[in-house]
Amino acid sequence: MNKMLLPLFLGIASIASAQSPSAPAGKPAARPAAAQEKPTQEQVLKLLELLKVRDSLQITLDAMKEQVKGTAEQSLRERIPNPTADQLKSVNAIVDGVFKDLVLDDLLQDVVPVYQRHLSRSDVQAVINFYSSPAGKKILREQPAMIRESMQATAAAQQKKMELLLVKLDMRMQQLIESEQNKTSPERK
Repeated sequence: MNKMLLPLFLGIASIASAQSPSAPAGKPAARPAAAQEKPTQEQVLKLLELLKVRDSLQITLDAMKEQVKGTAEQSLRERIPNPTADQLKSVNAIVDGVFKDLVLDDLLQDVVPVYQRHLSRSDVQAVINFYSSPAGKKILREQPAMIRESMQATAAAQQKKMELLLVKLDMRMQQLIESEQNKTSPERK
């Protein structure tokens, strides 16, 4: 069961990092200048609340739980070819029990020190002020639709690019295979 929880923790980490303001690529994150500038726990929790991190974590946990249920059911089917409905129900109950041990408040508390290490009190307050403003509230409200529409707008072009990439990959793999086969086959004279 522990192997199945790894994606959960990776997903939680990615949500936390996706929600947090980050430094430009290649540059280390700024550190608060002095310990007294460290944001309070209450400030960080307010920021996380404004960013709807709890909702994102819950959505991720729910999706991961379903994925883990599928993996666990598949594992059961490999061991028991024709599991009964009760056996499948038991597997789902086990997964539900494991996920009940994951408390969102605990996960959020674990994130607070990360924000405190990377952001100053004034940084957090500035972000809180922005997301409390009409423009910030509008971004939070519209962001899911903008992301969904952006994905739809780029999907066709990305699919074509992916198809071309796969064709190139297939050609190069074939060239590599032929090259390797030529190296191992006896030379013709």
